[in-house]
Amino acid sequence: MDASGRPTASIIFPNQYAEAARALGRAFINDPPLKVLLPEPTEPIERARRLTKMFEAILGIQRQSGEPVLGVIIEGRVTAAAIIEGAGNVSMVSLVLNGLLRLPSMVQGLGWNGTMRGIQFMNELSKNHPPEAHIYLNFLGVDPDYQRHHCGSVLIEELRRLAAERASLCGVYLETATEANVAYYQGRGYEVLGEIRPLGCRMWRMLQRRK
Repeated sequence: MDASGRPTASIIFPNQYAEAARALGRAFINDPPLKVLLPEPTEPIERARRLTKMFEAILGIQRQSGEPVLGVIIEGRVTAAAIIEGAGNVSMVSLVLNGLLRLPSMVQGLGWNGTMRGIQFMNELSKNHPPEAHIYLNFLGVDPDYQRHHCGSVLIEELRRLAAERASLCGVYLETATEANVAYYQGRGYEVLGEIRPLGCRMWRMLQRRK
């Protein structure tokens, strides 16, 4: 928190990844792409548990690949997290190859078929990244108990700041499958580049250009 009580974004460390995974698991229960990858279970507690396993695997891969994780900490707890890639087109295939020891956790979360669909899904996304170097916002999630506390906004602002410091980058790029999020990101300087449908899931490609 800053002096005004507004949350602040910071790098989170591996000993905080378990908390980050729980926050992300709860945040993405109803996410359309993850419903494609993991249609069952639908019961919220079990679904959050399975998605937490998936995010534990992704965060482990993130650590091994050397990519940072941003977070918001409130009262000593990670309440929001952003999984990013520094610049360029990194496919899920390469991330999995960089973290094969995490594959069992991924399978525990998504199952074998869901994991294979996830690799296909993320590889399809990587083919549609901007050709210029960029920061890729892979996942941003806020624990439902802390939504409307500006956690997402401060993470987005921190990414904008990080991109502004690097002249080699064109900006911050993301995809969203939630139509309401399109206006949310547009209000924060993102423009729609187009739509894609990996595995039949409608997604908007968005870029916040570096200024």
